[in-house]
Amino acid sequence: MAPIEVVFGIVVFVFALIGLGRGFLRELGVTTVLVLLLFFLSRLEPYLERGMLKGIALVDATATMAEARRVQCWVLLFVIVGVTFVSYHGETLAFAGHLAQGAQAVLLGLMVGALNGYLVAGSVWYYLDRFGYPIRWLGIAPEGLSETARGLIAYLPPAFLGEPALLGESLLLYLSVFLVLVRVVR
Repeated sequence: MAPIEVVFGIVVFVFALIGLGRGFLRELGVTTVLVLLLFFLSRLEPYLERGMLKGIALVDATATMAEARRVQCWVLLFVIVGVTFVSYHGETLAFAGHLAQGAQAVLLGLMVGALNGYLVAGSVWYYLDRFGYPIRWLGIAPEGLSETARGLIAYLPPAFLGEPALLGESLLLYLSVFLVLVRVVR
């Protein structure tokens, strides 16, 4: 399997191509949903973790902490991928306005699509790393990461955007409010 940073780059590139095809106004709707999802996950994660650990203990009293972390990882990955799929499927949240023409439309579509790829692939990678890469069939192990991969982990969306910034709140809060306001106020 390719190194994780190569897979990350490929996913971002594929999302950029999708953004090129869909246009940046429709992609901004997906960006809004993804930023809101990451904000809510950052706020609810401690509660989800405690609840899942209790639920796993009720179902299987002999479950180890490694098994519990694997289940937590799967649940969070399923939520991220599921919300992304629903955001792209069918009638989506699109911003109002007119699409730019020519090179400007191409550049904006590529950039917003790449941003969505960064949010999705980066969040999946973040949670894989946070839980110690519990899904072994992916062929990723923490000790097998390159220096580039280890350096990129600090810049993954939940780590980078979730850090307290102005007034002790995360950038995800400010981005969420900004994107919702831009969507509402035309």
